[in-house]
Amino acid sequence: MTGEFLVLRRLRGGDVDLIATLYGTSGKVNLFVKEGYLNENKFFGIFEPFNLVKIDFSQNGNLIVPNDILKVKRLSLFACNFKRFIYMSKISKLILKYITFYDEELFYLILHNFIKDIKNVEAALLKFYLDFLKILGYEPKFLTTKNIKGNFLKINLEKGEISKNGKYTVKASHLNILKKIYEMKDYERIRVGKKTFKEIEKFLNDYIQYHLTE
Repeated sequence: MTGEFLVLRRLRGGDVDLIATLYGTSGKVNLFVKEGYLNENKFFGIFEPFNLVKIDFSQNGNLIVPNDILKVKRLSLFACNFKRFIYMSKISKLILKYITFYDEELFYLILHNFIKDIKNVEAALLKFYLDFLKILGYEPKFLTTKNIKGNFLKINLEKGEISKNGKYTVKASHLNILKKIYEMKDYERIRVGKKTFKEIEKFLNDYIQYHLTE
């Protein structure tokens, strides 16, 4: 079999074996390379986190063993600084936590975000979360609500809409930031402070968890 995959995570098995988790045409799979941490192994250095690989492989359930490398793009080089590494790691962590099936649109969303030039990591990551939700069919309704006003608002997590009966509390200013990122082509112009980013990210992670763990 052949397939194209993004490397999400790499681990050491025992002393020298390599175990990695990949996402691609066979969904989310675990890869095993016997003695993959030995530098004389032909697969040494191939399955670095974030790399794009096209491989010939054998598969048993969700476990695959590579037979040959057909193509490799070393996207690990894009994690060139700490902020960019954290950005790519958070995307990988989200897929590792929630996704098992292959979705072509989602695959190319991840790939695009791994390789694109990013000037504003906070805004870009929030945009990724919103695109992720849209692809999965859980785009929150507040994104198309006009004139979001007030201080703290209640959100109905099931529909992602503002509701007096909602059980989740969020700042109106946070919803407006997400609306701007959703609507603007040049969303990276929007500056999001560290504290604000952490609060908005927590809200989006709670929203994602609500829909993908029910």
